[in-house]
Amino acid sequence: MSNAFKLLKFVIKTRVSNTMLAILIIVILYSIFTGVELMRSGVKIETKLPGYYAVAYATFFMAFSSFSGGLAVLKSDRDYLFMLPIKKSQLIFSLFIAQIIVLGTAIIAFIGFYLPFLGLNAWESAISYILFILFITSLSTYVGDLTTIRKALVSIILAIWGISPYFGFEYTPTAIFFGYPIYGIEVLFPITLLSMILTIRKLSNVSLEYQRSISKEGNAEFKNNLKFDRYKGLKALYYLSINYITISGRSGGLGYGIRYFSNRIKLTTLLIIMSIISIIYFIITWKIFFDYVQIATLLVTIFSISFFYSFTQSSIANERPWLSFTSIDPGKYLVHFSISKTISTFIITLPLILANIGLYLVGGKDAIAQVPPLAIAFPSLLIISFYIITKFNIIPQMKEEGVMPGQMRGRQMFFAIPIYIIIFIAAISLFNVLSGVIASIILLIIAIIMIINRKIWRNAALSLVENGYT
Repeated sequence: MSNAFKLLKFVIKTRVSNTMLAILIIVILYSIFTGVELMRSGVKIETKLPGYYAVAYATFFMAFSSFSGGLAVLKSDRDYLFMLPIKKSQLIFSLFIAQIIVLGTAIIAFIGFYLPFLGLNAWESAISYILFILFITSLSTYVGDLTTIRKALVSIILAIWGISPYFGFEYTPTAIFFGYPIYGIEVLFPITLLSMILTIRKLSNVSLEYQRSISKEGNAEFKNNLKFDRYKGLKALYYLSINYITISGRSGGLGYGIRYFSNRIKLTTLLIIMSIISIIYFIITWKIFFDYVQIATLLVTIFSISFFYSFTQSSIANERPWLSFTSIDPGKYLVHFSISKTISTFIITLPLILANIGLYLVGGKDAIAQVPPLAIAFPSLLIISFYIITKFNIIPQMKEEGVMPGQMRGRQMFFAIPIYIIIFIAAISLFNVLSGVIASIILLIIAIIMIINRKIWRNAALSLVENGYT
């Protein structure tokens, strides 16, 4: 076994646990064998619903990968790999190839699930998937060093381009998932070739000095101090969680460009932004896509809850038990922390809820179906999922600036389950509003019962500490 292969194998194992790898392989094999059996049997899938889901997930991978950006460098890489007497060029390209394999496996697993129902032949599927994976990996690596604003613009452009097949535009990287494989390949081939060339040139010129000094880099800081003169105890907790939204994450890449950003945004500022976006959404849907109001409202609901759910629930990564759990009963703290985060998230989504009510009042009857999922089911699931995330330690704690900890583990699959539940409730609400209301109320009752039971939250707090939270 060559040293290069050993290095690649080691890098992959630091990024994907055996359990997660097994789950991904099972899903991939299921997709392949299901597709083969469907082609053999000659069964035709009449509904376009799998195509809508596949395009949505493909668009998410495009937008999220470009925004998070960069070559993933973990704490173990900084502490161990970059200190070894290995050619840095060999190490960098091993990280890049590993990222292609890991990201590609995830893409095939999550999007490939719908592959058997898209009516594609084997060659179209294979070529399109390979090009799509290479495009996303190389693009995200290349734009990793851009400023946050520029990466956000790239992500927005990719998101709009990604969902364009919904509206009949065929020349897009996601075209294959909506029944336009030839157009998809025609677009993917040149842009993948270009992005790969640019990325390989960039990786070849990475400064080795930066690779030696990456362990000291990071820029997480707050520009303004918060004052709690008028608030104590739980009042201070609610004041911070409701009035200020913390958005944090990892950006940048190639080792030397990693940045951990953590910014507070006032709730009023974010509410104004969401109000403007909701007004634009209302006008565009009413004036342009009114005939597709059912699809438009469903897609906006899915994308909005996915975004808000991610940064709301990931806030646990920045918690410090040595401070919070010693100042107040741990169970009581987690209960009120989850409630406060849920309240702030509900306030942010309120303009979107009102926009859907407005569309209903102007004649878009299907728009009202998204109100129960957004107003009742989503807040309830935030509380439920917050408990699950803390109890099972799904999100590793952020312990060092500039480094995002983590590995794709099997338990992290639970993080996405609430999103699927919301999508299911939003979908059934389109066909039967009463069913959506009933499902939402059931979730609300479960959330209330969980809030009352302080003991389970104490156990969740203990679980955080036992799993390495300090």
